[in-house]
Amino acid sequence: MAPQTPRRKSTSSVNTIRRSSPTLSICSLSTTRTMSPLSDEKTLRALAIRSRRFRATLSPIQEEKDSRIHRTARPTISSITRHKYNAHRNVACGICKKDHRLVTCSKYIAMNIKQKFEAVTKHKYCINYLARSHRTKDCTSERRCSTCNGKHHSTLHGYPRLYTHVAKTKGDRKVETHRFTSNTGPPSLLAKQTLIPTAFIRIKHYDKWHKVKALINPTQKLSTISSELVRRLRLPITYLNEYRICHLKIGSLTAEQLRLEAHILISKDLPTRPYEQDISDEIRKRFDHLVLADPSFNRKDHVMIALGADIYQRIIKSGIFHPDNGTIAAQNTGIGWTLTGTIN
Repeated sequence: MAPQTPRRKSTSSVNTIRRSSPTLSICSLSTTRTMSPLSDEKTLRALAIRSRRFRATLSPIQEEKDSRIHRTARPTISSITRHKYNAHRNVACGICKKDHRLVTCSKYIAMNIKQKFEAVTKHKYCINYLARSHRTKDCTSERRCSTCNGKHHSTLHGYPRLYTHVAKTKGDRKVETHRFTSNTGPPSLLAKQTLIPTAFIRIKHYDKWHKVKALINPTQKLSTISSELVRRLRLPITYLNEYRICHLKIGSLTAEQLRLEAHILISKDLPTRPYEQDISDEIRKRFDHLVLADPSFNRKDHVMIALGADIYQRIIKSGIFHPDNGTIAAQNTGIGWTLTGTIN
């Protein structure tokens, strides 16, 4: 039997197979190429990666475009100018309209106490801080009058005090009004006058003794002296960090043998007055037989030195005179008898 020869595929069948093989044509931004069926899967993965990268580039562009559309408009030149004008208006002096604080205004300094008070209230300044950025009742400053420690500026000392009056309520809210008056006294609890122990002492500088009124305050840690007195007497100053200190020799007007040396801090809180007005002199009758440290204890004279606990323990002596168990007592010290208590 003769061997069979393999059949040849006809040319038409080969052409049919070739025509049935799918080919993919990929278009990119730069080139176009034809892929074979064997590389279809790999090419599709590459296309997917390119597609994701392309979408990723579109997202930030769209977000940036949206943000430009919805972005808040910037302030205009007119609004900025208006803001600067308002800020300048609050800082500028209300009297002369110049760019400085009221307390440094030459016109304000030249006014008397009544004119100063009227200028402060007219231009709506804070009574305590002399600023127009807030009202007096909203003032949070701890600064007080250097003369009486009241809640008003030192340049307004001597004018009627500020007090709070509770007006009628509106709904559930109380309305507080502030006014000034000269015939309104403090609450009954504070109406009684308190005697503060004071004394006249001597301080020595360049072999010369100077008579000065001092306040005795054992609750104060260190003694203090007025910077005004230091400048007037030209006392020597020692600097210790941010503090200024004077080394003083202190003597008594009643006891020649008493001599003390102390380092005293220089303070801007002095001078001050122990009382707003003079006290009745009738108290003296009960203490006439005593040598008082301050014969003018009832006067509202300026106090230039405050003797603290560092000196108090060196001048205190045994002996208390308490006549008729009253509200005023006398304490014996090395510089004389001091009076303290409340006046009925």
